Amino acid sequence: MSGRLILAAGGTGGHIWPAISFGRWIAENKPDVSVSYICGSRPLELEIYAAAGIEPHCLNIDGSPFSGSGIERLKRAWGQVAALRESASFIRSESPDFVLLFGGYVTFPVLLASRMLKAPSAIHEQNAYAGKVTRIASLMGVEIYSGWRECLPLPASKYTRIGVPVREFDLLPREKAWSELGLPGELPDGPKVLVFSGSLGSASIKDLVLMTASKEEFSSWTFIIPAVSEETERVRENVFLLPKVWKTELLYSLADIAVVRGGGSTLTEVSVLDIPSLVIPWEGAADDHQYHNAVSFSSENRGVIWDGRGDGEAFAKNIMRLYDIHLDGKDNGKEKRHNSSGQICGDLWLAVSSYF
Repeated sequence: MSGRLILAAGGTGGHIWPAISFGRWIAENKPDVSVSYICGSRPLELEIYAAAGIEPHCLNIDGSPFSGSGIERLKRAWGQVAALRESASFIRSESPDFVLLFGGYVTFPVLLASRMLKAPSAIHEQNAYAGKVTRIASLMGVEIYSGWRECLPLPASKYTRIGVPVREFDLLPREKAWSELGLPGELPDGPKVLVFSGSLGSASIKDLVLMTASKEEFSSWTFIIPAVSEETERVRENVFLLPKVWKTELLYSLADIAVVRGGGSTLTEVSVLDIPSLVIPWEGAADDHQYHNAVSFSSENRGVIWDGRGDGEAFAKNIMRLYDIHLDGKDNGKEKRHNSSGQICGDLWLAVSSYF
């Protein structure tokens, strides 16, 4: 089976990494299918693709026309018109068998161009509350693949649940992961907490960790916070700040429990790895989609949702509660019930393979 596939994804890692993960699965399992990528021009997007060794086709747009100031919206709206022409030109040159959209502002002109050129297309929605492009696509009759049981506000008849494609992680022995991350000294004893603050970062979560780590009952715990520092820093005896870490398997190899935002990609990663997680949805997320993700995640996984309101004491109680869940899972020998990352990608391929 041979063919051409275009994957369009931009904005944040929550859209881009699922596209990259699916593209890598295609390369490994369907080598006769060529994959090309479309993204926007934000530096973060280009940084993520570069870290994955991918050169995407970059549209000259950098944001949604639905956000920003009045002037910014006008500029972005005009940028969408130009991006529509550019998307159509790229689709003509590639002659794809299928165009799969992974959400974000960049996918709207690609959606319109694929419809204009009658190129078969579908959209994958990583969030339990569908984004604007997904909702528009549904009205246009485009097939929707959902990462979660729900894809609000769409009725169940309007989408197919697939799961969120995520990277395959080969976990390392903890001592080796500690060393490869460049963390000082030997691997400490005690619980290890991996703290993600989301691709936009969050000073508040870091502050909560620092307050909690100073408490006597957490003195034997280790907190690791990536993507919040230019270099590795030991800011307390048991708190380590790291720069961006692209080899995420090193981080997951250390984690007994995790603190995460409500992005669909990260939640799926901790789900397939069965890492108990405290989910703190970002309140600024469009349509409150991170909260809906958190609800879907916690209904099927070992998770706790916290709104982030309150002081370090509330955070500490939730962390302790989560660790009890972790210990309970170990004692009961619970087995993972959810799809592996490879199976999710395989299911997505089955959904689109009839076009090849």
